[in-house]
Amino acid sequence: MPLTSVLFKRNTKLQACAVEHPAHVTIGAVGEHVAKIQFALFSIDRLKIDRTELVAQRYGKSTAAAVLAYKKKRLIINRSYQQSVDNIVGKMTIASLDQEMLIRERVPNGGSDCRPGATGPALQSGALSIVGGGSRSRGSPGTGPSATSALATKQLTGVARIVVLFASNAATDGFPLGKEIERARDSLAEHGLQLLVERSLGTAGEVKFVERVLVNPDAEGDNVSELRKRCEDLMPGRPDILRVIVCKLGFFDFGHTIRDRSVGGQVFKNFVLINTEQVDVSHATLIHEMVHCSKPRRGDPHDPEETSVFFFPGRVQQGFPERTTLRPEHALTIASSFFSLGGPKPPPPKP
Repeated sequence: MPLTSVLFKRNTKLQACAVEHPAHVTIGAVGEHVAKIQFALFSIDRLKIDRTELVAQRYGKSTAAAVLAYKKKRLIINRSYQQSVDNIVGKMTIASLDQEMLIRERVPNGGSDCRPGATGPALQSGALSIVGGGSRSRGSPGTGPSATSALATKQLTGVARIVVLFASNAATDGFPLGKEIERARDSLAEHGLQLLVERSLGTAGEVKFVERVLVNPDAEGDNVSELRKRCEDLMPGRPDILRVIVCKLGFFDFGHTIRDRSVGGQVFKNFVLINTEQVDVSHATLIHEMVHCSKPRRGDPHDPEETSVFFFPGRVQQGFPERTTLRPEHALTIASSFFSLGGPKPPPPKP
C-alpha cells in the first residue's frame, strides 16, 4: 500500500521502501528519507537519536537502536523469515510509522499569527542581494503617526537577540536579508533598543530541508514542526533567543510567527518563518514578525496606519506608503520579550 502521511508520501525512497524489499532502509543510509524516519521516531515515541546522526541525516547506531526499540514495543516481526525484531525499516515498519504519523497529522495545530499576505508576483531572483546592515536608508523618523510618542520612549533599554537559520530550500541569491535586518535594527534603535544578530550564511547555519514549507492550521500538508525540529537538532537549546528561519513558503506569505509547536512532547517557543519568494518592498517582514513574537498571545490586531511596520499586509510593488514606523507599545513588548536582555520586565499576565 502507498504511504499516505504528509511526512512520508512525497518521498520516493520511502514509497519504494513500502513495496520493495531491496529498498529497505538500513545502517549506513543517508538522506532526506532517513531524516523523516528519525523525525517520526521522536514524534511518536520520543526516542532519542544522536545529534550528529540527525544533522547528517545518517542511519547510524543510535537511529538503528531507536528503530529497534520502536519495533520491539509493537512486536513488528516478519514471521515468514525471522523470529526476532531487527533494526531495519522495511515494509511493515514504514507502514506502521506512516499510520501513526497520519493520526498525529490530523490533529489541528496553532497555525500562524498572520494570515497569508498579498498575492502579487515575487521579485525576480537576483533583483536584490544580501547586504550588511548599519546604514539608515529609511524615511524620516518624524513622519509617522506615532513619531511624537516615539520620542518619549528613548529611555528603553535592552538587546533583542535573534539567530538566522537558512533552510536548504531557501532561494537566498536574491533575498535581501541585510535590508530586513537593517529595517529591524533602525526601528528598534529609535526606541533605544539594540539588535544582536547571530547570522549563519554557511553550511553551519543551513538546515537540510528540501520541501516547500506549508503553514496550515488544519494540519493537512503542514510540515512546520518537521522544519523546527531540524533547526533544534542543528542548534539545540537557547530558549532566550528568537529563531528566524529563512525558507521557501510559496508566493503568498511574507512571513509567519509560529507559537506553541510541540514535537514529541517538546514545546518550542515562538519562532519566525521568513519567505524568500515573497519580498516586502519596505523590508519590514522581520520586524513585523518580531512584534508578533513579543506578544504573549495570538490575536493582537495589526496597526491601521499604512506607515507602521505592524501594518498588514506587506507589498510586493512600489507605489504604497513605506512601512517604517515602530509604535512605542510594540517596542516595549519587544524590550520585555523572552528574546531580549536588559530590558523592562514584562507585565504580569491578566487574570
